[in-house]
Amino acid sequence: MTHPLQAAIRAQLLAEAEDRDLPLTVVQVESLAATATTAALSTFDPANPKPLLSDEQIGVLVGLALGESVQMTGRRTHLSFHTVRTRRLSVYRALGVQTGSAAVAVAMTHGLLRIPTPSGRLPLPGQHHGGDA
Repeated sequence: MTHPLQAAIRAQLLAEAEDRDLPLTVVQVESLAATATTAALSTFDPANPKPLLSDEQIGVLVGLALGESVQMTGRRTHLSFHTVRTRRLSVYRALGVQTGSAAVAVAMTHGLLRIPTPSGRLPLPGQHHGGDA
């Protein structure tokens, strides 16, 4: 049985591949989703179920989840190129990962990011979905 996180990661990868016209096969997407899920689940520590990230780190994490470049994340968060790169590395360390996709997977596992809404945005925990008002 597939882990729910793997299904969420697969859906996000397929959506990103379609949005960016990336020539990914279903087999490639499944392999990437399985790898990201394994990385996310292997870093889970029951003693520390939710890593603490700063607001800047969360902003950079959202950028990773959205597939933004360092420059795009910097513009959105009002951080310099070098600060975004530094925050990415600190996010990786905090989550115990080495890649952006693994960081997103771990963040989803810990509830730091949610599965995309129909608008395609990744709301932070506690934010309402668009149109729910």
